[in-house]
Amino acid sequence: MKKTIVLAAILSLFMVFSVFATGQKEAEASSLDGLHGTLSVATNCEDPTFSAVNEIANRFMEENPGVEVEYVSYTKDYENLMKAKMAANDLPDVFATHGWGVKRYSEYLMPLNELSFAKRFTESILNVIKTPAGNIVTMPVTAELSGIIYNKDILKKAGWDHVPRTWDEFLQSCEDVKALGVVPIYIAGKDTRSQANLMDVAAPTFLTTYKNDDQSQALYDGTFDWDKWSRVAGFLKTLSDRGFLNVDANTADPIYRGEKLAYGETMYVFQNQAQIASAWDINPDANLSMMPVPVYHEEDTPIMIGGERESYGIWKDTKNKELAVAFLEFMSRPENIKYVCEATSMPTGFSDVDVDLRLSSDFKQYENLRTFPYFDREWLPSGMWATMRSTGGALTAGEITVKQACDLMAESYHSLLSQQQ
Repeated sequence: MKKTIVLAAILSLFMVFSVFATGQKEAEASSLDGLHGTLSVATNCEDPTFSAVNEIANRFMEENPGVEVEYVSYTKDYENLMKAKMAANDLPDVFATHGWGVKRYSEYLMPLNELSFAKRFTESILNVIKTPAGNIVTMPVTAELSGIIYNKDILKKAGWDHVPRTWDEFLQSCEDVKALGVVPIYIAGKDTRSQANLMDVAAPTFLTTYKNDDQSQALYDGTFDWDKWSRVAGFLKTLSDRGFLNVDANTADPIYRGEKLAYGETMYVFQNQAQIASAWDINPDANLSMMPVPVYHEEDTPIMIGGERESYGIWKDTKNKELAVAFLEFMSRPENIKYVCEATSMPTGFSDVDVDLRLSSDFKQYENLRTFPYFDREWLPSGMWATMRSTGGALTAGEITVKQACDLMAESYHSLLSQQQ
């Protein structure tokens, strides 16, 4: 009997060790079969874009159990952090280029021309993601086609049957909206990107879109008369001085912007379509849309703002090239691009992705308008976004004059331009 018990025990132990050994071999095989490792991915976006892309990252990890994607957003600190990382040549494996894929980041990015998605972009988006040498350096998950967010119901209640065509009309509409007891323009100035973004959207129409007063060449070659920036800085100051901004414009948190739009507490917001998506999450019945950017010269025609939006490139020196390429290839799948675009109410730069946007019919009427990039991306040296933020915040806070804002912009412009020549 004892022998039977001992034999049974030996057999049991043998079976346990066999199962353990088999499991260990399977685990080892699993770790060697397919992708494995950790991938760092950085962006500057906020919700709903961050949540949408994070969902794609989770899907990628589900399909590749051996992979961990560390997806983070540095929001307003992104630009400064990326400058430090570029100086140290220590960048995330994959990072958002936020409209600067070619002009700022191209020397740090791996060309993507040979990847499967490179032939699927629209011609319009190719123009902004390809270097002069022909290298595609970033993959736009969403594209930009923006103007100014507005509330249709409030505009109609204020007596307007059309969106303002010129800035003079825009100011009059603000006066009419203010008379209703509604805040004409909402600025979330706790993050001074709000003031800078307003100037960035408006500036082309003040300085570069009208053929008889086009300052483009002067901005390119360093001969621009910065007293003319008073048109842009003065516009922001006028909005503040005439009470067209919310009373807490210098301290308001961006998290409340969607709420103000959702409940009709403001008329205009200078943000892209993702902000409308946030408002609709709060109140699906909010009657919001996007209008073209009005013009400074009566003879000029309104414009739209376009280019890359949530767009990702691969650090050329990454040690995780296989993972990084696989991540972008996965993200580029039509169903994933469609998901992010529809979650953020943003159009796509992919020619083979059909995106169903609530604003599609509204945008249809603007499809023949000229499209320009954000002002700082095209006409200013890299680094001036920080100056636009600081001067914009100081203007709405009443800390500097328009002349001082022009002088500060000129000083920053010439300093940065000399560094990049």
